[in-house]
Amino acid sequence: MTKGDDVIVPTPGEGEATSSADPADGSAGAKSPASRRSVRSGAKKQSSAAHESASEQTPVDDVADSGDDGAPSSRPGIRATGATEWASLADPNADAPGGTYSTGIIGHGADIGVLGTDSGTGTGVGVLGTVTNPENSQPAIYGFTQGTGPGVQGESDGPGPGVLGTDNGTGTGFGVFGELTNPLNTRAAIYGTTAGTGAGVEGDSRGAGPGVFGFSEGTGPGVRGASVGSKAGVEGQSSGTGAGVLALNDGSGPALEVQGPATFSRSGLATVVAKKTTVSVSFPGVTPTSMVLATVQTLAKGVAVAAAVPDTDSFVIKLTKAPKKDVVVAWFVLGT
Repeated sequence: MTKGDDVIVPTPGEGEATSSADPADGSAGAKSPASRRSVRSGAKKQSSAAHESASEQTPVDDVADSGDDGAPSSRPGIRATGATEWASLADPNADAPGGTYSTGIIGHGADIGVLGTDSGTGTGVGVLGTVTNPENSQPAIYGFTQGTGPGVQGESDGPGPGVLGTDNGTGTGFGVFGELTNPLNTRAAIYGTTAGTGAGVEGDSRGAGPGVFGFSEGTGPGVRGASVGSKAGVEGQSSGTGAGVLALNDGSGPALEVQGPATFSRSGLATVVAKKTTVSVSFPGVTPTSMVLATVQTLAKGVAVAAAVPDTDSFVIKLTKAPKKDVVVAWFVLGT
């Protein structure tokens, strides 16, 4: 575009404006006066009345350009306007949260400001943002909201993820990073919710690192789970030889702290009937090397647990003498 080019916004009744081929139907030629697309004038100028009308409807900021000698010159940007939609290209003073910025494209619409799509047949991305300057700390794509909706949202109607974060196999940064810097903000930095049977947030490890990692440098916990229903607040499961949940403390505090009742599936009660000294308890998973703890729950003079002997999938509790009445014994199996 050369110095002095104008931006003309046709209004109903002003005649026809030519345009390149319409990608929607593949046709070329005349466009409707109400098409709301900007048209650059070439060597031939429009009438002064039309130029004044366009100036009133579409204010245009000057944008720096280079002339034939390489020196900066002045040219207008390109802007299209409609009733509820407008767009501009090459705006050096675009208003945005925090100030004004140099922008390549600005779009505003009643529903969508900027839309990128593969039209259902392509194989490329709909919108791509790249940062190639190693010193640039800004994101490739940035979303900002002052409303109740998200700054950035991804949605999937297929098997793929709504939002994917990756290091592309070569980077060293996070795939997905959430940060809250307001100390009064009680929200989560990353939040997941589900109405289905899957997890709200899931982490998967295919290397040496953890699937999910929580770390705290403040007064809050590194990882916290809460439940208001009958299910667990935090659940750990292992189908291999590793632990479902590992509690580890390299300092002076406890590795595991329980506040409230604790239940264990490898525990229970057994009854030694009157005039007997032993009871055999079947329990899958017990081995001859398991540790079985047992204690009498019934008051019986001179009666105590003499031994709890483990075997394969069972163990035997022995009393010091036969009681005159039934005696209940509590037991707890540790180890494998």
